[in-house]
Amino acid sequence: MRTIRKGFRKNKNGVIHRFFCRDCEKKFVYGKEIKKYELVKRHLEDKSSYRDIERRSGYSKNTALKAVHEIGNEAKSSYWIAKNLHPKWSGVLCVDGTYINVKNFFAKMMRRKGWVEDERFLHKMIVILGTDYHTRDLPHYALGDNENMIDLVLYFQELKRNGYDLAVLVSDGNERIEEAAKKVYERPLITQRCQRHFLAKMDEVIASKENKSQQEKMMELKGEIYRIICAENIDSALTQMNEFMKTQNQWRTSPIMNYLVDRFIRDFEALTMYLQYPRGFVPRTANISENINKQLKDRLTGMKGFESIKSAEDYLKLWCLKRRFQKFTDCKKPHTHFNGKSPLELAGCNIANLDYLNL
Repeated sequence: MRTIRKGFRKNKNGVIHRFFCRDCEKKFVYGKEIKKYELVKRHLEDKSSYRDIERRSGYSKNTALKAVHEIGNEAKSSYWIAKNLHPKWSGVLCVDGTYINVKNFFAKMMRRKGWVEDERFLHKMIVILGTDYHTRDLPHYALGDNENMIDLVLYFQELKRNGYDLAVLVSDGNERIEEAAKKVYERPLITQRCQRHFLAKMDEVIASKENKSQQEKMMELKGEIYRIICAENIDSALTQMNEFMKTQNQWRTSPIMNYLVDRFIRDFEALTMYLQYPRGFVPRTANISENINKQLKDRLTGMKGFESIKSAEDYLKLWCLKRRFQKFTDCKKPHTHFNGKSPLELAGCNIANLDYLNL
């Protein structure tokens, strides 16, 4: 590329050189390019808001915002990481979704036509995140309208394209997640239902005003269920479940109690699948994915939302890339061996001297 210096200017951060390319006839600024990466890292790694960056760096918040979206657009995708760094995942995947604010240009028309029942979700989209349990890596991530079959199938198709050999699926109990995974991978999959979600849904039923007269009985049933699904081993769980089946009529005192008993019997195998593997290989809950989602929500706190789907996708790609390169520092037992390593390093990737913003 043949270039000629066009001129220079000075600001608070020193001299910034401007160049003009005679081949492509484009202008670019060398000093500004370096600063752009610093602003993005400050936003992602130091968790500084755009206004904080404006106060401390001398650059406007719009400049920082533009830098984040420009680099997010150029950042490498999960497919690039899979094909070039060759991570080796465990195959135990925890999947969960969380809603973020994304401007919907069709919101007015949808409201006028009455196409949505709950207007709270007119300007929301769901982030579908899957976390490999034994490496804490994010093999793929996607943005969708909600946890419908189309978005879930697209997610698992990309996951499979990345070379992820799914062995165990841990989810919050959404049957569409399991159905979409089985459809894409075209084989039966081992599934573990999140126990915390299952018990939380029981709490919602118990707390309902309509069931106030039966709350004590339902609390006893919840305690019995908890004792069974948290057994020491699979033999103990099966023994307790057999006893429960023999005495289940004592719990069937009303339609709502029948519903709770039937639901537990239906989901028993999925709730105790972790007991059929060595201790610690399959988690009992999807807490790992929920923690990742919480970190993403915390980073978006203070941001009103995204102006377009494209800007949301670029930001998600950039944030997940940062998360995959970030080293763990405060993991507690039994995961202290994670400390000092990033998810990609735990997956066997050599990322020494690699900058995730400029791969």
